[in-house]
Amino acid sequence: MKCSICGGLLIWDYEKGEVVCSNCGLVHGKLTTLEVAEYRVVDNCSNFKEARKQSGKTRSLESREYKYHLKLYRKCVKIIKGKPWLEINYEKVLESGKFIHTIKSRASMKALRNIDENGYWSMIQEGLKYIASINPAFLARSERSKYALAYIVAVKIKTGKYPSKEDAVYVFNISDTSYRRLCMIAEKILNNMCVKALNAFRRI
Repeated sequence: MKCSICGGLLIWDYEKGEVVCSNCGLVHGKLTTLEVAEYRVVDNCSNFKEARKQSGKTRSLESREYKYHLKLYRKCVKIIKGKPWLEINYEKVLESGKFIHTIKSRASMKALRNIDENGYWSMIQEGLKYIASINPAFLARSERSKYALAYIVAVKIKTGKYPSKEDAVYVFNISDTSYRRLCMIAEKILNNMCVKALNAFRRI
């Protein structure tokens, strides 16, 4: 079942007796006495075989899946508690059972939306390839800084100029200081690229 508002997966919170959206947190209704009672029968069983005898195999599997999803949901809430700058994709976590690429900062989410809206992905991909060919260690930074650096390098190679500070700061949601620092790093990368090309030429 999915949320009628955001499309997120619904979970059954038996402790509160509510059906809740795992994404937006909207309460969709209260669990019936029968549903809660059936869950408790399964939950209180000492082993799986006993649970299967009391409520049937299907009900036991549903209960185990519910408890697994509830555990993931509570872990998500714990991770972002007191961190309003973070966003988590609850639906992806519940479907995959993993936290990889599911937690992002709000700043990074805004940057990704801006990149999509401005159509910068092709330039960023080119920049990432350039940087990886010189020294992949330069890409060991936050997601939006990595993409900003790739874009700055690609624009510099293609036009001979750095992108405007206003443009980079807005699209990648970075500070003026970060922009200047990334330009300095881009200069090092391009210098290394020139040296690498010159050495390759000398070997020919």
